[in-house]
Amino acid sequence: MKTVKNDLTGRRFGRLTVVGVDDRNTRKTYYYCQCDCGTVKSIRSDGLLSGAVQSCGCMKREQDKANLTANHKHKMSRTRPYEIWQGMKKRCYNPNDARYDRYGGRGIKVCDEWREDFSAFYSWAIENGYADNLTIDRIDNDKGYSPDNCRWADAETQCRNRSTNINITIGNATKTLKEWCEIFELEYRTINARYKRNGFKGIDDLFHC
Repeated sequence: MKTVKNDLTGRRFGRLTVVGVDDRNTRKTYYYCQCDCGTVKSIRSDGLLSGAVQSCGCMKREQDKANLTANHKHKMSRTRPYEIWQGMKKRCYNPNDARYDRYGGRGIKVCDEWREDFSAFYSWAIENGYADNLTIDRIDNDKGYSPDNCRWADAETQCRNRSTNINITIGNATKTLKEWCEIFELEYRTINARYKRNGFKGIDDLFHC
């Protein structure tokens, strides 16, 4: 175990309790700290001693949520998360929306927790990986928008999760036809045309006309 002078183990800094020394080989000393929320995180000693770090990050998330409540949703109306929230509801509940047939028209809904409460949606978003380059994605395309069926995904992941994708099971693995073509280094257009013409009965159908 790494030996350090003035060991901070056992001391408390804000919500953090130092539980041990991180053995990483660096000039600065790091400590494993357990937050009151249960998270264990490695934190540099000067951050603890200066008071700059007082939690695993949960304090900031709580403050962000408090700021949202204080500012109210109308002050967020021009932000990207708010636009995503509004667009999600339009697709599901506005028959005049161009995408309604693929969402509300086939039974896709927004959960009660999110539908009338932007702050609940926003809190979930910032706690579950929201970034400006990602979009909201339903894990199961036959289910609605809810915390247990949504994630933030990049364009490639979204594309591969479309309900129009051709999903094929080989052995115990299910992937899109495009993914199988990438794995086996096959020309997707050729295999896709073959699939539409003949269907798919087994792995040999990927390689033979």
